[in-house]
Parts: sequence; C-alpha cells; structure tokens
Amino acid sequence: MLQSILILLVASWCVPSFATSTLRLPVVGSNPSDIVITSMSLTDQRRADPFAKDGRARAIMVSGFSPVSACRRSHLEAYMPPSTAIFEDDKFAAYGLPNGSFQSLGLQSCTNTPRLCSSGALPLVVFSGALGTSRIIYHSMLQSVAAAGYFVVSVDHPYDADIVEFPDNATIIGVDISDAELGDALATRVEDITFLYRELANPSLRNMLLPTHRHSGGIPKTAIVGHSFGGAAAALTLKQLPYLRGGVNIDGSMFGSVLETGLDRPFMLIGHENKTQETDPSWKTVWPQLKSWKKEIEVKGAAHYSFSDLPLITSVLGLQEKLPADIEQVLGSIEGHRMMKLTVTYVTAFLNMVLKSGSEKEFSRADTIFSEVVKAV
Repeated sequence: MLQSILILLVASWCVPSFATSTLRLPVVGSNPSDIVITSMSLTDQRRADPFAKDGRARAIMVSGFSPVSACRRSHLEAYMPPSTAIFEDDKFAAYGLPNGSFQSLGLQSCTNTPRLCSSGALPLVVFSGALGTSRIIYHSMLQSVAAAGYFVVSVDHPYDADIVEFPDNATIIGVDISDAELGDALATRVEDITFLYRELANPSLRNMLLPTHRHSGGIPKTAIVGHSFGGAAAALTLKQLPYLRGGVNIDGSMFGSVLETGLDRPFMLIGHENKTQETDPSWKTVWPQLKSWKKEIEVKGAAHYSFSDLPLITSVLGLQEKLPADIEQVLGSIEGHRMMKLTVTYVTAFLNMVLKSGSEKEFSRADTIFSEVVKAV
C-alpha cells in the first residue's frame, strides 16, 4: 500500500534535505513516565524460517519498553538504527519526506544502570505491526503506551516487514507477499508471537528485555495489540494462547479460523474513516462471533497509517501542513500530536479495563475529548 498510492509525487514535489540536529519525538498522555528502551534478537531453534528457504532457524527482532519509577539519567537515542533509517528515508521520499528525516529523530530513553528503580509487576502488552512495515514506525506510540503503566514488547517479522536490522548490522529486506500467501504469512506471525511469549517466561531473558521488571515469577497479565495485518495476527494469537486477557485490532481486516469460531475474551476494533462492519466484510462476519466484551470505533479524518508514528513525525518535522494534499490518503488529516493522543488514549482505555481496573469508564471520558470518534458500538 505505502509504495503504490503516491509514487508519482516524487516527480512533482521536491524537498530539501533535513537538518542533522536530532528532534525528540514526545511521549503523549496524561501520566507520562520515563521509559527504558531496549532491543534484541531472538532465535527459535525449533523452527526453520519459511521465507529464507535455506534451512536457517527463524530469528526475530523485538523491542522492549519499560517504565521507570525514578530515572536518574536519560539520553536521546536514535529513533532508528542506521541502515533502517536510510532505507525508510528512501522509501518515504515518495511521500514528500525530506532526505534524512528518519535519521534526524530520537526518543528519550532512561539509561539502563543497576540503579534503575523497578516498576514492579506491571501488565504486559505485545504488539505486532502492519504488513511491509517496520516495528520501529510504532516506537513512539508504544513508548507512550508504556508510559501509561505497561511493559510493552513489539516484534518484527522478517521478510514480512519492509526491513529488519539485527544487532550485528545484518538486514533482511521484505519480500512481496501475494494474497494467496497471506494465510501462511499470518501463521508465521502467530508462531513468532507465540515463540516470543514462550521466551518471556524465562525470567533472565525477560529482565534483559524489560530491565525494570526484575521479578522471578511468571509472565505478567498480558494483552495483545496489532495494527493492520498485525491486528489479524493479534486475534488469531488470542485464540491460540488462553493466557492472553484480550486484544485490539487497529484497522486490520480479519483472517483465519477466528472468523468461524470467534473469541471468548474482550476484543476491540478500531477503524479509520469508513472502516467499519458496513465496509469490511470480515469485521461483519467476526462481530457476532465475539462472545465477550466487544467494541468498535471509527475515527473520522483518520487513514490507515494514522495509527502509527508517521503523523506525529510529520508534525514534529514541521511538515504536516506542507505535504501534498493527497498524503491524507495515507496519514489522514488529524494533526499528529492529537492523532497520537487519540490512539494511545483508546488503546490504554482498553488495556486498563482488561488488565487493571475492569471498568470501561475511560471510554466515556475519551469520547468527550475526541469528537473524531463518531461511531462507538
């Protein structure tokens, strides 16, 4: 989708290179906390990578976001590792972003030292992003979710994501996945997430990825969130892992056995403008099969990639009002900071309900703040 809608803009709209100074992407939300950001690779020695075709074990990249109760020292770290930033700069030049945009961005991270104060046994959120999209395009959003009082882990699915960069600087570039291959790609995603969840049961690994967790017990209460194809993966993973407390599908069509058998735990559908049961047959099919608490919202003025860091990035770069009008087909028309706050508010309202309070009162408060949410089922 991202590589086809606006490719003609390159010839018609030129921009200068962006300055080399680092711009911080802010944490949004009413109770922001300091966050430790980590990343690591995990290899599933029990499973061959179905995309690699050479018998190698399946390896994934994950990022962890850990709230800190008392951060004594922080630093501004690069939003993306070098090869990924160059790749994404080239990719998004077609959408009017200046050269060097992603290389100019940073996230505030608390420095990981033994003096970090533990945040206790907070709940856990697992996140999976869109097809052909790096997990890093959601890092600012997930930092804000973590700041609301959650450990968050996001996962990259190699060959499915547009680019995955490993700690040794090796990269895997995404492949074109046809409609006929979506079922296999979805199954691979679910296996990736299941493997990650299994690995998180190891306290030593969990405490490396989430360094302020520091507890030897089991995995905290967990929910799963996904955007686009990641939303379909979230639903199917929720079906397969009975330990998960609930899930959110952000703007993704549904696939797989969940359409017939449904889910027995809380599930929420968040759609961009005109993404509803009336326009997506898979949502209409699955809705009566959702047997627990359920909710569907539609966000007027939002487009598919409104539910990522991209609108906030264009706002921080001072470009949102300068990009071609057709960019709204991809990023929507809602100002970046507000769109990020909207997404984080509704996602955390769901998470607070299923992992903390058990109350859905936060949805009513959110509805009074965000007039863009015009449909709530």
